[in-house]
Amino acid sequence: MEKAFFFNGWIMYGFIIILLMILFVLKIKFKKDSVYLLFFSIMYIYLCTVLNYTQFPIYVSQTNIIGLHLSINLVPLINLTMEDFETSLLNVLMTIPFGFGLPFITKSTFKKIVLSGLLIGVTIESLQGIIGLLNGFTFRVVDINDVLFNFTGTLIGYSIFKLFSYLFKLSVKKSNVKLNSLLKHIYDA
Repeated sequence: MEKAFFFNGWIMYGFIIILLMILFVLKIKFKKDSVYLLFFSIMYIYLCTVLNYTQFPIYVSQTNIIGLHLSINLVPLINLTMEDFETSLLNVLMTIPFGFGLPFITKSTFKKIVLSGLLIGVTIESLQGIIGLLNGFTFRVVDINDVLFNFTGTLIGYSIFKLFSYLFKLSVKKSNVKLNSLLKHIYDA
């Protein structure tokens, strides 16, 4: 018999409490302004949504499973099927907001974005593998292709951000508008 844990109820409440605690520390200790806290909250909610999509539900077996049932693919871009193409496209789309949103909460260079893009993919796949190892089985596949496509999505998102930033700064310079705190944060990103 298997029992599934979903990202709702107490798990979701826990993530909300963690967000509130982080926001409190950012505001009090690091003196972050409200606009920064808004962008941080948006990024936190996005990452929780990615976590929900990639890790939950977690099935826990209440019976003894003999052997390990964990699917791992460590060979990139070989024998991709049409179903793999769909999954790959979803992995790219899932991480575009990461590459776009990260510069709003931290000073980002291309090198930082590259490292962050690799880190998010490796983290997602590692968590899937660890959960599978702890349970003795998983319904997910730990796949190097997912890491590559998460990385690609992050770079696409960052490229979109750079284009957006360029066009935004150009329009501000042309219009000579005084920026409020929200627009100033976007301008400075």
